[in-house]
Amino acid sequence: MRSLSLATVFAAASGFIVIWLASFTVDAASYAEFQAYWGLFFALTGAIDGVMQETTRAVADSRETGRTSKASPWRLGAVVALVAAVVAGVGGALGMDRIMADPPAAATGLLAAGLASYTLQAVLSGVLSGLKLWGRYATLVALDSGVRLLAVVAAWALGLGGGALLWVTVIGTVSWLVVLGTDPHARERLSTPVDVDARRLTRRALSAMVATGASAALITGFPVFVQASFKDAGAAAHAVGSGEGASVTVAGIILAVTLTRAPILVPLQRFQSALIVRFVAHRATLYRALGTPLAATLALGVVGALAAWALGPWILEVAFGKEELMVPGGVLAILTFASAFTGCLVITGAATLAVERHGSYVAGWVTASVVAFAVLFTPLALVPAVCTALVAGPTAGAAVHLVALGRRPAHHPATGTMT
Repeated sequence: MRSLSLATVFAAASGFIVIWLASFTVDAASYAEFQAYWGLFFALTGAIDGVMQETTRAVADSRETGRTSKASPWRLGAVVALVAAVVAGVGGALGMDRIMADPPAAATGLLAAGLASYTLQAVLSGVLSGLKLWGRYATLVALDSGVRLLAVVAAWALGLGGGALLWVTVIGTVSWLVVLGTDPHARERLSTPVDVDARRLTRRALSAMVATGASAALITGFPVFVQASFKDAGAAAHAVGSGEGASVTVAGIILAVTLTRAPILVPLQRFQSALIVRFVAHRATLYRALGTPLAATLALGVVGALAAWALGPWILEVAFGKEELMVPGGVLAILTFASAFTGCLVITGAATLAVERHGSYVAGWVTASVVAFAVLFTPLALVPAVCTALVAGPTAGAAVHLVALGRRPAHHPATGTMT
């Protein structure tokens, strides 16, 4: 597990370095397109991660119980890969021009190929995790990030431009071929048994994909909707707002959202399992158990907002240097505090999972995404729209979770279980 922890830290650091170096590779308008494309790709892979989760569970349960079936996660992965490629191709043909000015066709093709390859990478990740081969899984995680990091360094050093950044985004998805190709027991990985038949495996994988996709849409996919909503504003500062936000460009606001989320959301996402355990242990007093983490998250949001207001503009100036990427301290403070609302949504979501209200968990994230994205398409200017969306969306989603948690569970006398 130590190797996996190190690989996870490396992956997180690599992601920030890629985003940082990319800002020196292209102009502000192209950088906004890259950030949106990056967000789109990883939002969609977030949904595909449901395949990894179910594969992990199915392989682990088969290993523990000895139950096996003729179902294959690889066959399921191949079908999902094909569907993902088709959906990406059709969706890209219809709307990629809202994100990419040039070349939308190439961006669509790479997106489709990348998602198809990532699906099979998710299957391998699930197999390795289910078999508790943490060292090999850590290699896969580190290789995925390392390849992408090397690619962006090359793109920056050679001045390859925005098209190269599309390759940077998807190139890590070939890592599963390298890991599988160097595995002395590769054939065994391809025939690893699972505990349920193909129908149940598919149904459970699709349910997991809905859940992971709902959260990824808001957390990772938000820049896509910002770019689509304000693409016509481009890099022209005067076209996006008034007042303190008058000098904020689309590229600047997307970068600011990405950076201000990390301090709160990255630790919370890593500790979701611990939160679920806490809420399971306090089912009888769930609202009271929610109080401490919610209050701590909002307090951290206040502290972070003050720090962002005082130090944020200086950090952007030192790290990025481009005038088009600068964001005023007041805006950074609001965005940082808004990230605490998304953090609260993560916490209430963990509580709904703890009491096995999976439908309510998905409904909360879907509600949050719909409300946030709807705000972006209102007549509001760039800065007010983004700030309002990141508060209103998570608040609506958390409200759905809290209402669901307030309902009395249905008790089944025959089994003594609750749902």
